[in-house]
Amino acid sequence: MTALGVTVDSVLVRNQELTAADVDGRAVVLSLDAGSYFDFSRVATEIWGMLAEPRRVSEIFRGLSKLHDVDAETLTRDVTPFLQTLVEQRLVRMIAPEEMR
Repeated sequence: MTALGVTVDSVLVRNQELTAADVDGRAVVLSLDAGSYFDFSRVATEIWGMLAEPRRVSEIFRGLSKLHDVDAETLTRDVTPFLQTLVEQRLVRMIAPEEMR
């Protein structure tokens, strides 16, 4: 099954069934479905935190841009593939914009 491509208009939210822990300020997520665990970098941990609630990708980019003084082109190039991997590994899911609270 191929996931739809993540765009700046996509709305993403964490899979609430996953087990996650904070290890030295970094998120470590266990996925029984994937049969693996994921040890996130500091920036990936920031993104993971943002995804606790449904969030549009463009909002994630704005937040990261403010925190790290990074331009939109760099964010699109570097963060979009990471978000796509999270969707493909079922750590996060895409939802319809109307499902945002």
